[in-house]
Amino acid sequence: MCSVNHFKDNKMAECSNTGHEMDTTKCGICLSDFTKPILLGCFHTFCTPCVTKLTEGKETLVCPLCRAVQVLPDKGVNGLILYPYVKETDNPDTNGMILCQMCDNDRIGVSNCVDCNSKMCYECSSYHLKHKIFKTHKTEKIEIEYTETKSPEETNCNGATCEIHNKDFTLYCEPCNRAVCQDCVTQDHKLHNSEPIMFQSQRRRDLLRSAIGAIKSKIAGLDQEREISKFAEQNHYKLCKQWKEEIRTHANRSKETLCKIVDLLADVNINKTDEMQKEDIKSINNFQDELETKKLSLLCLLRNTEEIVKRSCDGTLLNDYTFLYQTLSNAVTKDTQLKVFAPQFCFGNQLEHKYIENCFGLVKRGELPNIIGASESHVYSLPVICDVTEFRKVRSFNVDSTIRSIFGVCEDKAWIMHLITRYEEYIKLYSSKGLDLGYQIPKDNAEQILRATQKEIWVKSVELIRKITIGTTNKTEEIARMPELTNATCTVLDDNRLIAFCYEGKCFNEVTIDGDWPVTINETTLKNIPVEEKYARLMTTKPLRITETVSKHIIIPCGNKVITFDRNFRVCNVHESLGSSFRGICRDPYGNIFIVDSSRNKICLFNSYGEFLHDVLVPEIPSSIEDITRDSIGNIWLTYGSYVHVYSYL
Repeated sequence: MCSVNHFKDNKMAECSNTGHEMDTTKCGICLSDFTKPILLGCFHTFCTPCVTKLTEGKETLVCPLCRAVQVLPDKGVNGLILYPYVKETDNPDTNGMILCQMCDNDRIGVSNCVDCNSKMCYECSSYHLKHKIFKTHKTEKIEIEYTETKSPEETNCNGATCEIHNKDFTLYCEPCNRAVCQDCVTQDHKLHNSEPIMFQSQRRRDLLRSAIGAIKSKIAGLDQEREISKFAEQNHYKLCKQWKEEIRTHANRSKETLCKIVDLLADVNINKTDEMQKEDIKSINNFQDELETKKLSLLCLLRNTEEIVKRSCDGTLLNDYTFLYQTLSNAVTKDTQLKVFAPQFCFGNQLEHKYIENCFGLVKRGELPNIIGASESHVYSLPVICDVTEFRKVRSFNVDSTIRSIFGVCEDKAWIMHLITRYEEYIKLYSSKGLDLGYQIPKDNAEQILRATQKEIWVKSVELIRKITIGTTNKTEEIARMPELTNATCTVLDDNRLIAFCYEGKCFNEVTIDGDWPVTINETTLKNIPVEEKYARLMTTKPLRITETVSKHIIIPCGNKVITFDRNFRVCNVHESLGSSFRGICRDPYGNIFIVDSSRNKICLFNSYGEFLHDVLVPEIPSSIEDITRDSIGNIWLTYGSYVHVYSYL
C-alpha cells in the first residue's frame, strides 16, 4: 500500500507541476486508463488491479480520494460493483426511429395516444398526462428495438421491474416513498396515495442536478483556492526575504557594540526564519496537493452521479435518491482552509550587554492582520490571501445627490436611482468613469429597479411593474398590476417569474410574467406561499433586495440575518450575525453572492446555498456602504451617500 500511495503522490505532483487538469476518465490511483473499473459506495471509480493492491490482507477499503471506508464483501474485490456505464463517443443514429408528432424537437417517440392517434416523446407524454383536457386519454408505450439510440429519459420509461409481481415500476407511492408497480397499488398499497412515477422521478432528478451544480461550483472554488495558495507561496518567499534583509541591516547597525554576539544572534534568527519558511512552504504545498485531490474527488463524484442520474431507471433512482443526495450534500459542505502565518522579526529594546539577546530581537510567527471587516471566524493566513480575494479600486465619483439604489447593466454602466431635491427623484445611467450618459427618466415613485439594460429598465412602483424603453421619447408598458406588490420587495427571476415578498404578511407571491402584458391576476396565475411561522419571526425588517442564485435558491438579506429559501420557498439556511445590518446584494462572477453589511461596514461572501464563506477585503472602504451591484464586465459598484466607488474583483 505504501508503494501504491507513493506512486499516486508522485503522479499527482507531476500532474500538478505540469499545470494540466486531472483526467476524470482515468483511474485516480494509477492515473491511467481504467482496467476493469470498480464503482465504490462513495461513487468513485478505480481499476480492479489498483483496488486489489490496496486491499491485500484487509477486510475494508479506504477510498484514496474521499477517505470513505467500505467493508469488502465475502468475495473480496471480486464482489464489488463493476462500473456500469461506458463513455458515449458517437451520436446515435435515429434513422428509422419513430419521432414525436407533438413537438418539433425531433425526439424519439416513447408512447402513443390512442385518442389523439399521435406519437409522443418523453416530455410531451408527461405534459399529456398532466393536462386536464388530455389526462383522460388512453396512452400506451411504444416498444422500440433500437435500444442503443435511446435517450436517458426514454430509457427510463422501461424501468426496473417489481421483484414480487415481475412488472415495470409505473407508480410512486407517497407514504412509502418508493416505486411500485400497478399490482402493488391494488394490493399492499391500496389505501396509499400514488402518482405516475415519471413526475416524482423528474422532481428527484431536478434536485440531484441542483446538487450536481453545487459540486461544479465547488470545483471552481477549489481552483480559485489553489490559485490563492500559489500567490500565498510567492508572497511568503517575498516576506521571508524582506525580513532577512531587515535582520541583516539591524545586525550591521549593532555590530559596533555587539560584534560577534550580534552576528551569532542574527544567524540564529535567520536559521529560525529558514526553518519556519520550510515548514510553511511545505504546509502550502500540502494544501495545494489536498486541493488537487479534493478536486479530483469531486470531479469523479460529479461524473459518476451525473451518469447515475442520467441513466438509472426511475425505480432505482427513487430508492437510492436519499443516499445519492446526502453524498452530494456532504461533498459540498466538506472544506478545509489554509492556515499559515508568515515569520515576523521583533526588534528588541535599547542595547545592554546583559540583555543582548532581548535587545537584538527574535523571529516569531506573524499575528493575524488587522483587516477592516475581517470575520472573527475566518483566519487569514497571509496578507496575500486577502489581497487575492478582494476588491481592487478602479475609480470613484460623486453624483451630487443622495443615491437611493443602484442596478448593474450591460458593459461598464449602471442605472442609479437618486434624489435631486426633496421632491425630485430621477433614474440616470452612468458609466464606470462617472460620466452621465444622458439617459434620465423620472422616478415616478419607483421603489425598485428589477431588470435593466442600456435601453430599457423594469421598475416596481407601488402596485405596478412597468417596463420603460429609453429612446427619443420614453415608452412605458404596464407588465403587471396587483395589490400584493404594495410595500413588497420584488425580483424577476431568470425564468420570468415575478417574486414579491410581503414583509407585513410574511408571505411570497409568485406570478409568471412571460407572455402577454399586462398579466391577468387571478387564483390560477397568482400563487401565495406563506413563510413557516417559526422562520417568519426571524424576519424583523423589510429587505432591500432579493436575488436568485445559480442553484435556484432565493436569498433575502433581512436585518442581521441572511435567509435562504429553496425553489418551493422553504427555508433551508439561516445565517445570523449579531450587530450586522445586511442590505444590498448581488452575484459574483463565480456563482457566489456578495451582501453588504452596512452596520459593520464590510462585504460578506456567501455561496449559492446561503452559507457564509468569508469577508472580502475592500481597500479605501467607504464610511458607510449602502448598496452593491456588478456590471456585465465584472466591475463591482459600491454606493454611500452621493458617492460611487468602482472596483475590480479578483
